[in-house]
This record gives sequence, structure tokens and C-alpha cells, in this order.
Amino acid sequence: MSFAPGHISLTFAIWPDQDLLKMGSTGIGIVLSQGVHCAVVKEQSEVKDNVVIIENKKVDDLVTLRAIDLLGFKDKGLTIYLRHDLPLGSGFGISGASALAACLELEKDIDICVKAAHQAEVEFKTGLGDVVAIAESIRQTVFPAIVVRNTPGFNAKIDCFQIKEKFIVCISGLGRDTSEIISDKKWVEIINSAALGIHLNNVNLKSAIKVGRLFTEKSGLINTNISEIIDSMPLGTICSVAHLGTSIVAISDDITSLTDSLEKYGEVRKY
Repeated sequence: MSFAPGHISLTFAIWPDQDLLKMGSTGIGIVLSQGVHCAVVKEQSEVKDNVVIIENKKVDDLVTLRAIDLLGFKDKGLTIYLRHDLPLGSGFGISGASALAACLELEKDIDICVKAAHQAEVEFKTGLGDVVAIAESIRQTVFPAIVVRNTPGFNAKIDCFQIKEKFIVCISGLGRDTSEIISDKKWVEIINSAALGIHLNNVNLKSAIKVGRLFTEKSGLINTNISEIIDSMPLGTICSVAHLGTSIVAISDDITSLTDSLEKYGEVRKY
């Protein structure tokens, strides 16, 4: 069984390109220790269609199916079983993680898998940098980790740093439609403008989340409810949003008080 961890985007800049493999994003994120587990079975039947099963139900996971097509497994009668530790649509890069996990179950060369999963993710506009960030963490077997995507595309240059501090993620509902945001020229301009001049000078979790909060405020990628939740956190809390979701990532010297505060708004995961 293969595994691909989830990824939280704290900041990002969009780099369009006619070549889907070169298109992508740069920015700062967090790779988590939870994500997607995958097993693939070749069914003994005449059916050639590949299918994806999650929680015993067939689902239309077009990104995962496209990724394994690109890998050379189109119409092989495969059943791809996925188990998600984290929900879709909440800012954890689960579409990209699912595609990469499925590819890794079929092909052991991670570079080939990244190429297929990244292209599929970009093609369906579910993300731009999740696959490459996750893949670098897998290569280095470092998670949770801070990942800095320095260049865009499937062969991005990425720095990866182990996270030693304890932190919390609050799953507080579904976020924005990623495809709508990254396809909207006005949003692309706003996001890229917000990302200008944002750098992680000190590589530690508190600094990364602070930078994420700055980007969030500059870009306007936050709704009123989440803004009010963040503002209501205990004194000394540093928190931001998992883009383009509404989940919150937070760190504090008093994890117990922080947990109590966030449990009112959603499911809390401790890392």
C-alpha cells in the first residue's frame, strides 16, 4: 500500500504556462503526516475501465484516473482503493495526494509519478504545487515538514525542513473552488501581487504561519467567519488558513487552551 501525505499551502504565486508540466506555483507550505493511502487491484473481469473506490463507494476521481492514464495504465480494469485521513475540499491538497499515491502504487520511480500526477492536477485545475511539495517530502522521508517551492512546474526546486514543534489543524468546512480561483485572471493578479516580497527568512513553523497570515490578509483569500475565528484565538496564538480551504493551522505555547478554543469550530487534529 502506498502513501502520500497532505499539503497545506500557506502562500503561493501562480505561474501560468502553455505546457502543463511547466505550469505551477511557488510558495510556502506544510506537508502533514496524514494524507492518502492507496491499494490497486486488477479485477478478474472483462471490464476495462479503471475505477476509484473510497469508503466502499465508486467515485468520479478524475484527477487520479487521469494520472494513471498518463502513467500508461489506461483501461486496464484496475480498481484503485483510496483511504483519506483528511477530507477533500478543505485545503489539504488531497486531490494531488490521491493522484500521487495511486501512481506510486503502480510505478516505483517517483519522478515518473510526479510528472503524471502534477499534469493531471494542473489539467483539472485542482492544484498547482501540491504534488511536487508532497513528493519532495516523500523523497526525503520528512513529515511533517515546511516546504518552500522555489520554482514552478513538475521538476520544481524545493527546500524541505523537518517540523519539530507541536501544532494544530482545525478542519472547519469546505473552502473555495480551486479551479475557479486559479482560472480567474483578476484573482491570479491579486494573488501574485500579494505574494510579491513575501519570504521566509527564518525557517521555523511560527515564522511560516506568520508569513501565511500576511499573505492571506494581502490577498483577501479569507471569509468573514474564518477571520473572526482567527481573531478570537487565545493571546499568543499564531494561525493562518490552509489555502484554498477554510481549515486553520495554528501554533501556541499553550496547546491545551488553543485546542479548547478551536474545538468549537471544527474537528481538531494535533501534530
